[in-house]
Amino acid sequence: MSSVILGGSLGLLVTACSGGKAKPAASLDAGTGDDASRAKAMLAHDQMLPSRPEVIALAQSVEGLALKEGAGARAVELHALAASLEERIWRVEHREQDAKEAVDLYRAASRDLLLRGACDAAVKGALLAGDLAKDAQTTYAELYRVQRRSSSSADAGAPTTPQAGGPCGTIVSEPLARVAAFRPPPQVLDAIDQGLAGEGAIAIALSDAGAPRPVVVPRITRVEQWNGPEAARVVVHLDRPAHFRVGDVASEKNRGARTYVELDGVELGAAARETPLAGIVSRIVAEGSSTGSRIALDLNGPAYRRVFHLLEPYRVVIDIARQPPGSKRGSSRAVSRVVLDPGHGGNDPGASGPTGLKEKDVTLAIAQKIAPMLARLGIDVSFTREDDRYVTLEERTARANAAGADLFVSIHCNAAEKAGRRGVETYVLDTTTSDMAGRVAARENATSQAASNEVARLLASMRLADQSTRSTRLAELLQRAGVASLQPIYPDVVDGGVHRAGFYVLVGARMPAVLFETSYISNTAEEQRLGSAEYQQRLADGVVNAIKAYREGR
Repeated sequence: MSSVILGGSLGLLVTACSGGKAKPAASLDAGTGDDASRAKAMLAHDQMLPSRPEVIALAQSVEGLALKEGAGARAVELHALAASLEERIWRVEHREQDAKEAVDLYRAASRDLLLRGACDAAVKGALLAGDLAKDAQTTYAELYRVQRRSSSSADAGAPTTPQAGGPCGTIVSEPLARVAAFRPPPQVLDAIDQGLAGEGAIAIALSDAGAPRPVVVPRITRVEQWNGPEAARVVVHLDRPAHFRVGDVASEKNRGARTYVELDGVELGAAARETPLAGIVSRIVAEGSSTGSRIALDLNGPAYRRVFHLLEPYRVVIDIARQPPGSKRGSSRAVSRVVLDPGHGGNDPGASGPTGLKEKDVTLAIAQKIAPMLARLGIDVSFTREDDRYVTLEERTARANAAGADLFVSIHCNAAEKAGRRGVETYVLDTTTSDMAGRVAARENATSQAASNEVARLLASMRLADQSTRSTRLAELLQRAGVASLQPIYPDVVDGGVHRAGFYVLVGARMPAVLFETSYISNTAEEQRLGSAEYQQRLADGVVNAIKAYREGR
């Protein structure tokens, strides 16, 4: 069975398995349609941009085509096309990282200024760098760099004038003249000359008008993995954002199928070069590549994969599984194994109440009350943590996937700036337009609200309708059962309803998954209740009743 991409690096892919020939790696993008033509159409002035994840995914795909092309005018065109997509989305949404990536892509397109289109790309990149810095001196410095490079390309001994460097010198002279009044001090231009002389076309970024600093290359800081017989998760941590592309290699005589992530312009750092494993992933290989670094996963048989990135800190997540997401043997409501996720733990206490009650202690106590009741129903229960220890958000869902869980319930206590806010709420993973949901997700993700909203937008292109429906049904049952369990003793309990937001802890769950915000620990009355065994037991009863109702098809 050959490899088939379903939606680029943000979608699903059936990796090649033994028995049958796979198409060569270079043909993978051919299956996605003419991405270059789609990009050109998207850039037409009368066209509205689709969602941000679609634009970014298309830009990455076009850049992948450029890197496969290698060199020549076609590669220049593709690099510049990817850069234009990144620039367009920056001018719409004003996210600094998009502009930085566009500048890098324009520079990639302009490595050889004698090629058709390279000079235009260099000028666009220079102008964009100035726009990003909001500094006309930066614009001049970047255009001066292009001028000096064009002069060197045409004739190493030619005089340095705006007209030098043949056609490219002519192209750059006009925009350079427009910002002549903002010419930086001589030492800045001298630094550019020295940099070009000593390092060829390597760019030097200016932190201000008087001091140059070298470009910082992204680096892999560590690679984490959680591997099981049916599913695995590999998380590649980087010290800053970077482009990544996904590819696959079919089974060979002496090796099974392999899926890999190319990290363009990224150094390996201290990542282990080879890690043998037992499970669906048999080995992880970290190695250098012609464009940067590669993280390759050797697979033990056919599998599906999904690759996406998370922010603050930046990491690339690779999820591998035997079965496609949402597919379970037997009834879709069969529940034989549940993973309970007591939020926070260890050096991450979560939210704290007015008198110092910690979220991490409450969530663990509730989970420990749920487990024996589920066991009496014949349901196997696993915890993401059984004591006061720190567990990363990526590891929590990874453990549920590796265990082959039927349901995943993450337990938390809510918090708000306004001490009067109270109530029980349940969340599912989805895009969000609610400021409140965005703030809750940001707190639980330990990121900025902007980063959490970015995840929500990203997930819009990854969502599976059936799995989303089942998660929503479980959330509705949990919300109803939780409130019903509390009301006889606490008639003033507030039903906060079911909400949707981009929670990291739910990303990549291969089963219905919900996040239960038991009550507001920031509220004085609800903090007191959350600290009592009776209130915790009532909440635990609600979770068990919801799971039982879900299993019975209610």
